Amino acid sequence: MTPTRSPRTARHRRWSARGFNLIEMLIALTITATLLASVMVALHASFMAYQSTTEVASTHTISRLVMHRMLTLIRTGQEFGPFPLNPQDSLIASNEIEFLTPNNDLIRLEWFATTDQTHPVANALYTVINDGVPYVMLEGVIPQVDGAGFPVPPFTLEYGLGRKLHRATIDITVVPDDNMSVTIDGDNQQQIRLVASAMPRIAAFAN
Repeated sequence: MTPTRSPRTARHRRWSARGFNLIEMLIALTITATLLASVMVALHASFMAYQSTTEVASTHTISRLVMHRMLTLIRTGQEFGPFPLNPQDSLIASNEIEFLTPNNDLIRLEWFATTDQTHPVANALYTVINDGVPYVMLEGVIPQVDGAGFPVPPFTLEYGLGRKLHRATIDITVVPDDNMSVTIDGDNQQQIRLVASAMPRIAAFAN
């Protein structure tokens, strides 16, 4: 006796063996593409945030080392310049400071906002030894501005009697090196401000 199949059972088997149609395949591809795009956006944002954090940390470390080096040179230096134009003035704000080292080398620390033939990098601190070729100590240095919006030079020299330097103050603001634009942070650039002062040992011992 041959078993009979009900129409419902045969129809169920036909539906079970059927694959995805075109509309279902397009919906599945759309959902997959959306999920992959979301994952890629999250990974990109995490990478850019990591890049920004490492740039700030690296710039902060390098800036502190440069500041420490400049203060050490000032403490051990002598015969400083430049001098105030008015002999009655004891303070001078300048874009540079020069002095002699214990080895009688003439050192000049200078900040340049623009470039020229001897200063290829803008907004940078340079070191010049014995009037030689300037080399970059620190890049990304921008000046502070006063209440009227005018730039303030990074070096403030306070002289005592005669031409003896009493104290030198360094005030610099450094913008981290931004090789990659971090769009997740907007247009704001984090800045690092470092302020320190030092007295030459000759002036310190005289007190």
